[in-house]
Amino acid sequence: MTTSMPAATAGPAVRGSGGGLPGAVAAEWIKLWSVRSTWWCLLGGAGLMLLTTPILGTTMANNNKKGALVPVGEVAVATVYVAQFALIALAMLMITAEYASGSVRTTLQAVPMRGRLLVAKTAVAGAVSLLAGIVFGLIGVGVSSMSLGDEADTAGGDALGSALRIGVYLALVAVLTIAVAVAVRSAAGTLTLVFVGLTVLPVILQASDIGPLVSLAERMPNSAGTVFMNADSTPYGPGMGLLLLALWAFGALGLGFYAFRKRDA
Repeated sequence: MTTSMPAATAGPAVRGSGGGLPGAVAAEWIKLWSVRSTWWCLLGGAGLMLLTTPILGTTMANNNKKGALVPVGEVAVATVYVAQFALIALAMLMITAEYASGSVRTTLQAVPMRGRLLVAKTAVAGAVSLLAGIVFGLIGVGVSSMSLGDEADTAGGDALGSALRIGVYLALVAVLTIAVAVAVRSAAGTLTLVFVGLTVLPVILQASDIGPLVSLAERMPNSAGTVFMNADSTPYGPGMGLLLLALWAFGALGLGFYAFRKRDA
């Protein structure tokens, strides 16, 4: 006895749709906001701005010439060098947390093209740091205006410009952090290298009093960022400061991608 099976009916072919770069960016965006560390980093950075701005503003007012006003934008820029490490931690954990847990293998199975994956992580980290940096800048400007009172220079255009430049600076620092993290893969190693590169090394080079080393210190990411955020004209203009900062960030990202592509997960 034989059983007849119904003939399969032909239907329209189903085409698999790859997510591409937009899908990879969306996945990284969802992952970023699904962990508590993201919220703690953002709240920590905002808290550091709130707590540190009045202290630095008062110090700058005391060191300023009698009768001169203190630009609130410069106070915000001085404060962001403390708060920036909250966003550095946020960007770093996008890479190092996956290596620590082993989930990077799952990520690479979902997005096997490593260049696409790195671009997606960089885009998300940069966008979040840009927006958070603008908010941090506005917090710094607002708090310094209130704490300094009559001694505050609250020129609206300059203050808002400082907040926007702070956002751009922190976005590029996030790109630099992603580059170091993807090459080093360790949270402790990444944080150490970024901290030394941004704060310690420029001071050592500057203190050497050797012409070429001092010139190099003036072109390190931290120094270039200072010139850019404060719109200084010495030792070069803000445009050159932004260019140098971008070269450091994306140059490091290129080296990070090379290491990422050559090594196994």
